[in-house]
Amino acid sequence: MASEKDDIKFVSKLNEESQKKAKKELNELNDTDRILAVQSFRQWVLQQKWLKTPTEFEFLLRFLRARKFSQLEARKTLENYWTCKTKTPEWYRNVDPSEPAIQEIIKTGFYVVPKELDKHGRRVIIEKLARLDLNDVKKKWGVDNVFRAITLICDWANRDENIQVNGIVVFIDNTDVTMGHMMTLWNQENGKRIMQFYQNSLPARMKGLHLYNEPSFFDAMYALFSPLMKQKTKDRMFLHGRRLTKVYEEIGMSVLPDEYLPDDYEGPNVGSCEKIVEEMLADMQSNDFREYIKHLSSDEYGVDLKARKNDDTPVASFRKLNVD
Repeated sequence: MASEKDDIKFVSKLNEESQKKAKKELNELNDTDRILAVQSFRQWVLQQKWLKTPTEFEFLLRFLRARKFSQLEARKTLENYWTCKTKTPEWYRNVDPSEPAIQEIIKTGFYVVPKELDKHGRRVIIEKLARLDLNDVKKKWGVDNVFRAITLICDWANRDENIQVNGIVVFIDNTDVTMGHMMTLWNQENGKRIMQFYQNSLPARMKGLHLYNEPSFFDAMYALFSPLMKQKTKDRMFLHGRRLTKVYEEIGMSVLPDEYLPDDYEGPNVGSCEKIVEEMLADMQSNDFREYIKHLSSDEYGVDLKARKNDDTPVASFRKLNVD
């Protein structure tokens, strides 16, 4: 199997609860199994001349975790990941968190991701499209930069090992969202692209999709996007109307911004959306992450669509390796 000198140096940063979950739910039994699984995955990667991807231990590991250590499913997800990035370079290429447009878009607070985790150890992504001024989107930033910001945030959040194991929950606040927001940003083409990214390409465990204050035109939009949604996604989608009670029960109050908490709440909290966004941007400006994402979004990686063999689909997979 294909090994690299740093494979045995990898030290997992999973906390105790995440270690238990990784073993129980993901078949990540021990250090030896983990190393052998990554090396087997890397060996397959190196044999695919049409695929150029980082092969570092930590990078490949997140794809295995996302697919419960199924080699076949991890391969499919990795291929989908780079196929998305190759087919839609305007969303994924040459991304730098210090770009003025990217920073301005994130500062609107349309995507808020607290560093604290919910009561199940999951990362919560809070989306509120209404925070985006459509005039700025159309005339100043461009729609593509909005999606560059979204995919950047997803790659940033998913570097955390505990998130790779426990997963991500998306909370969509539809307050004040208009049909203009949906048609500008979530038209059929963009919707198809982002659904492909979220469902088939992002190496993350999507554990829930919570919709709050759905607009009057929700049924029409759902009819448009429902055919693009996997049944698993539909099963994990919850409509909350104008009430947050069930959101508090499922996610917990301590991980929600002040704007979503009752006035008399005095428990632990993550602060305002503005504060959370400042923390996000500060973390993204670290030299380590900037170099990582600039390297990941370079022309060095991707899929050679012409060279891709139609009959190269893997025919077998395994969920764990047992070593005597």
